[in-house]
Amino acid sequence: MGHVHPSHLVELALGHASGEADVGALRHAASCPRCREELLRLTRVVTAARGAEASDLPVPPPERVWQRIALEVLPETDRVPRLRESSAHGSADERVRGSQRRWTDHAGEGLLGLALAIAVLLLRRWRIRAGSGN
Repeated sequence: MGHVHPSHLVELALGHASGEADVGALRHAASCPRCREELLRLTRVVTAARGAEASDLPVPPPERVWQRIALEVLPETDRVPRLRESSAHGSADERVRGSQRRWTDHAGEGLLGLALAIAVLLLRRWRIRAGSGN
């Protein structure tokens, strides 16, 4: 048997092993250092992603950071106006806190996206090492 396909290793790391092909792939990974190491890496990523909580996710930067970025990269006519300290719709801090609440409401989706992105990067790295290119 040749090396286990990267997408098959991802399925195994996710715990989706059930058929004869999976038994063969696991048997191969047990005897092949390269496949075994890749399966261990993917399993660690899955375990870390499943154990992550909303508090593990980064918080959005303060509004002043985005304003500074806008000053640096946008032409003067396209710049975002500065937030006033208070307005009819609440202070800038209240608006930022509100956006953080909405952002953390989707933490599970973010964790899943993070896990998938890491898996894709690991698969790409593994393919490059295996010499199959893109």
